[in-house]
Amino acid sequence: MMRKKCKNKKVKNSTMDKIDRSWKEKNKRYLQELQNFFDKVDNIADIELRTSITNQMMMCDNVLTEIAEDMFINCYNEGQKNKKI
Repeated sequence: MMRKKCKNKKVKNSTMDKIDRSWKEKNKRYLQELQNFFDKVDNIADIELRTSITNQMMMCDNVLTEIAEDMFINCYNEGQKNKKI
């Protein structure tokens, strides 16, 4: 998944490289829930509505992923800051 640069300016590029961006795709619970969503959406007869719902859910998923990754980075930065003390 493509990701925009982190808004947290304290983060160095090497920190961003350390984040495993496939963390959610390896999560069996996430994959099961995603599959459940797609199974339900496949039952929508109106193709335009089905596409619209799927696209919106994927945009929401992307936003949540960015929020989670930003939180990971903030926790990492806090740990680095506390390590120096």
